[in-house]
Amino acid sequence: MLALLGGIPIGVQGLRRRGTSATYESRFWIQRAPQLALLLNVVLIERASDLSPESLLDLFAHLPSAISNLIAWCGVFLYVSGLAFLLGGWYSLGTNFSTDAELLRDQTLTSSGFYRVVLHPAYSGVVQALLGAGLASGSLAAVIFTAVVVGPLGLRRARYEEALLVKRFGEQYENYAASIGWRRIVPRFVPFGF
Repeated sequence: MLALLGGIPIGVQGLRRRGTSATYESRFWIQRAPQLALLLNVVLIERASDLSPESLLDLFAHLPSAISNLIAWCGVFLYVSGLAFLLGGWYSLGTNFSTDAELLRDQTLTSSGFYRVVLHPAYSGVVQALLGAGLASGSLAAVIFTAVVVGPLGLRRARYEEALLVKRFGEQYENYAASIGWRRIVPRFVPFGF
């Protein structure tokens, strides 16, 4: 709840700037599909408590309690780190933040804060938080949905934004992205990822 409250100021700013850009993408698969998938995933996580203990979708149904507890605590850690990346990414963008995939008229290149470790910290944070919440709640459906739907939709949107940034900033953006290994979603301190 505190994380949501912490995001209100930057979220309001982002909503105000929405659609005031030099380049605006209106395709559903870029703008709205990732947001709708995120909401559906939250519903899956919320419904996890309604699963019967014998359900195949209950991640903890057939595991020893010690392993279930370890997975749940790893999920909590991943959830908290995801919220940090999400909010940190928003605040790192500062006045460049918009809730939509777009280039603002006065856009500058951001490479500080959370952008020193991943190209898209907010998308990284969403994926981390949803995977973490799915693990913590024991929702196999939410974990799979995050990996198969939310992650790829976020990656598609990230690549769209990268094309805009390359077009606007050219070699400056390409050099920045190369300096962190083109890590779009998985932070560069993780030994594997994309």
